[in-house]
Amino acid sequence: MSGLYVHVPFCARACPYCDFDFEVGRRPDVDAFIAGLDAELARRPEVGGRRFSTIYVGGGTPSLLGAAGLAALFAWLKRHFSQSGGRERTVELNPEHCDEALFDELVDAGVDRISLGIQTFDPAGLRQLGRVHEPDEASAAIVAARRRGLRVSGDLIVGWPGQTAASLRRDVARMVDAGVGHVSVYALTIEAGTPWPKLVRRGLRVLPDADAQAEMLALAERTLSAAGLRHYEVASYTREGEASRHNLLYWTWQDYVGLGPSAASAIYAADGAVTRRSNPRGLAAWLAGEAAEIERLDPEEAAREGLWIGLRVLDGIDVAAYRRVFPGVTQAWLDARIAAPLARGNLEWTDEGRGLRVAPGRWLWHDDIGASILA
Repeated sequence: MSGLYVHVPFCARACPYCDFDFEVGRRPDVDAFIAGLDAELARRPEVGGRRFSTIYVGGGTPSLLGAAGLAALFAWLKRHFSQSGGRERTVELNPEHCDEALFDELVDAGVDRISLGIQTFDPAGLRQLGRVHEPDEASAAIVAARRRGLRVSGDLIVGWPGQTAASLRRDVARMVDAGVGHVSVYALTIEAGTPWPKLVRRGLRVLPDADAQAEMLALAERTLSAAGLRHYEVASYTREGEASRHNLLYWTWQDYVGLGPSAASAIYAADGAVTRRSNPRGLAAWLAGEAAEIERLDPEEAAREGLWIGLRVLDGIDVAAYRRVFPGVTQAWLDARIAAPLARGNLEWTDEGRGLRVAPGRWLWHDDIGASILA
């Protein structure tokens, strides 16, 4: 199996915390973007015509393309990848763009899953995060999508300054009541170069508190679990059958190809090495055909990274499957890599040593586990 990701680099405005690759403007040039995709395929003949099990259209804000723009993009995908996306087709949407015409085009294009950038239903939180939709628009988008038979994932950002436990519980309740089957939960992260630090210097924002964020992440887990969603990946919760099949490809060491500005690709070799490609950042650089950055991880480097990535899935790693992808791994090497987090109680063996997972309740330490594995 393998996945195709298409990065749509357009947003109506810049959210103050966001460090993704996007261009601000309310009228994206869809024709120029699709011409850029054609040009990239011409530079990458090994990609054209390949069959992918999943397709994920992300951004940026793909829904800013509107119904007609998304129809044009999926017509392009059908021309070049007609046999792809049979396991899942996902598109990221903002609630303020969702209407019947948009959902009609998505269903006609074979999309079966949407990811909604909700972030919060709290008006104060929406203002802090620079979101322009109203809380009721987000609820209505979930209901309308479910009515059309679409699987729905919703994003929540927690730990924004001033967020309360009651507010987070209301966020979860509104999502669940509206019908989401999958929730991704992220702590607010402020990157250098985004507008947020400038707003802090002007006294218009404060930086999030790391301890408060950890408390909110733990509260989100308890609340979502109580609502019947299973915590299956460090940042992801799902009802039965609603897990992200595309993202699971990343976490289980499958090939993926990214098209568009800053999009990433990874191809696994038989010896366990990985070749990674990162497209140039910025729409202008990508349209101009600037060279992508190519990096090859040798089998040992790839095995370290693969171990860390695989442990994002909370059911854990099937060690035999891991060693098939990374055949140079020995039991002695694996024991040495995990000795420190195992001793700290952050990891545990399962199924009489045939599995390895983050210990229950220790998922907040995943970055610390990664630091040990990658060292």
